[in-house]
Amino acid sequence: MNHMHTNPTLIQINTDNQIDYSELYRKQETKQLNKRLRKTRNTLLICGLAFIAGASVFLIMPGTSFTTKDLFLYFGLSSVMVLLSLYSNKQPFFSLVSALVVCVGFWGFEIFFNNTNELMVETSIHKLFIVSLLVWCFHSSREAEIIRRELHFS
Repeated sequence: MNHMHTNPTLIQINTDNQIDYSELYRKQETKQLNKRLRKTRNTLLICGLAFIAGASVFLIMPGTSFTTKDLFLYFGLSSVMVLLSLYSNKQPFFSLVSALVVCVGFWGFEIFFNNTNELMVETSIHKLFIVSLLVWCFHSSREAEIIRRELHFS
């Protein structure tokens, strides 16, 4: 009599108890990837919100030449940040660098063409805050790119 075939579940339990380290590694790295992607997306959304908040504060300030045309320009920049945050799940580092280029380019555009003379300091502080947020998130978005490449999600 062969006792090995009478209890086949015992054999299955022994094979199922083996730890698959590659699957465990993949789960941990996927969790880290999602955390870094969420951080990048939230930073871009916060930058978009900062554009809207800054524009509304500049519009409310008395005695400034900030017009509704400028307000719509800031809303447009905010919508670019929101679109980049949506794209950040696919390409987090590219989205962050693009947002930084857009913000610094707009800052330079405002400085060179002197759109708001009396708000030069305020708008520069506002853009500097947004740029610092974007630079703060560089490391996590770069790590997300590396993890995505290692897990072959690209």
